Amino acid sequence: MAPDDRRESILMAVIPLILAHGSGITTRQIAESAGVAEGTLFRAFGDKETLINAAVERFLDPEAFRAGLRLIDPNAPLDEKVRDILIHLRARFTGIMGVMSAIGLKGPPPGPDRSGEFVEIVSDVLASETERLRIPIEQAAFLIRLVAFGVSIESFNHSHPFDSDELAQFVLYGIAGKEL
Repeated sequence: MAPDDRRESILMAVIPLILAHGSGITTRQIAESAGVAEGTLFRAFGDKETLINAAVERFLDPEAFRAGLRLIDPNAPLDEKVRDILIHLRARFTGIMGVMSAIGLKGPPPGPDRSGEFVEIVSDVLASETERLRIPIEQAAFLIRLVAFGVSIESFNHSHPFDSDELAQFVLYGIAGKEL
């Protein structure tokens, strides 16, 4: 296996271990999960802390999330587009909160605020719906993100876990009924 592929394989093995065991994971657990020798970990990353930081940084990289949003069919019905946006957001927020909690990070994730890129992608997905929406697409993007964030916090959502279809209907029609 090429060194870059081996590094990537190791990084992908770390996040599930962090979610299961927190930052107290051992290099032995990582090596077994990645299918490499412990020495390979140290040659590739130097030490456990560097490896964990690299895995978290890789996990927090929003490019895969943005790529998923870009795959949403802009010609699909509005409720399907909103549901798909919510599905991607919920997975992203749940993953981020899980990793941050597992390693003890507080506050917003490290890195620049890239919400503008999210709004741009959602604007592209919803562009054909401008006439149907009562608010600007940019505002809709932020409201969808806010709803997804709220339901991704388990303590807010445990007594009545909403599915993404219910949330899409709420985003589209509120609590007063269908008016589109």
